Amino acid sequence: YGSPHGGGYLPKTPRSGGRKLSPRSGGRDGRQRSVPSPSKLGPEATHLLNEIRNAKSRNQWTIHDIQGHVVEFCLDQNGSRFIQQRLEVAQGEEKEAVMGEIVPNIRELQNDVFGNYVVQKLYEFGTPAMKRDLKGTLDGNMLLLSLQMYGCRVVQKALESLQYDDLCELLEEFRGNTLTCIQDQNGNHVIQKLVEVMSIHAKNAELHRGEAGLAVRMADRIQFVVDDVLANVRTLCCHPYGCRVLQRMLEHCVEFQKMATLDRIQGCHRELLDDMYANYVIQHILQYGRDSDRDSLLKIIVENDLLKLSRQKFASNVIEKLLKYGNAYQRNTIVREMLKVANEGTSQEGV
Repeated sequence: YGSPHGGGYLPKTPRSGGRKLSPRSGGRDGRQRSVPSPSKLGPEATHLLNEIRNAKSRNQWTIHDIQGHVVEFCLDQNGSRFIQQRLEVAQGEEKEAVMGEIVPNIRELQNDVFGNYVVQKLYEFGTPAMKRDLKGTLDGNMLLLSLQMYGCRVVQKALESLQYDDLCELLEEFRGNTLTCIQDQNGNHVIQKLVEVMSIHAKNAELHRGEAGLAVRMADRIQFVVDDVLANVRTLCCHPYGCRVLQRMLEHCVEFQKMATLDRIQGCHRELLDDMYANYVIQHILQYGRDSDRDSLLKIIVENDLLKLSRQKFASNVIEKLLKYGNAYQRNTIVREMLKVANEGTSQEGV
């Protein structure tokens, strides 16, 4: 029973691009596929792309062969894929050629269904100087991009790729806008990634440099996110996107932030136990939390009829996780309760 992140009963929402090149229109499997959008290629770009697609080996083609048409290629499904593949193996001159045409048009490309993948590849394979230039295009635009279907993917890739100091500057735009992003079908993915990436930076500082004080100072950069979430913890636990952010906080936040999160949620364990979204947060608490959190949930389960909760769609997931992550005493308590119910049922049948 996994989290509702990006699938299952939730509406599908965009994630970071990873190694995927660009969305495909579908195969011959009978599934519904998107209708291809009209080509944005001009006659010359169309001719070039057709030559590339018909070539026995595409390796003979480089970005230099399509100079002046890079933006058109980015806006086309097959053209975008060609540029992405080249960026993975290109030398500096080819990458610079792409940057030279993309940066003046980056606002259009960042939120384009095909163009966003090229921008992501530049973050992934660009030189440090290119990444600094790309970072400049994000200044003042982080919130707007985060709320866009494809722009949010570019922001996530930027968070993964840029240096810590650059991230500290960019994330300030989310201050005062945290809840807006969390409750948005696109923006919530950005906040999840922000929590993950900044927490990893903080933990690595302590692990590799042995500087606990530095780790705390680095984690403080996202304290405004943690504060906003904890001030609305009950509502966000029961929210289809808010529950995801809380799960990432439990997975990645440094110790003092994680403890604060566990303490705040502990006061509302009972009402979250069998909620269709909050149960995933409770499952994460059982996996990443403390013995005291598991004891609290065990007490609630026993006092509220373990058998009844075991038959409920969402609460039953929580009981399974407690059996998996609980200590010996906690697991034995559940088993004894089950046996007690079974024995009582047998006695009643005998009567």
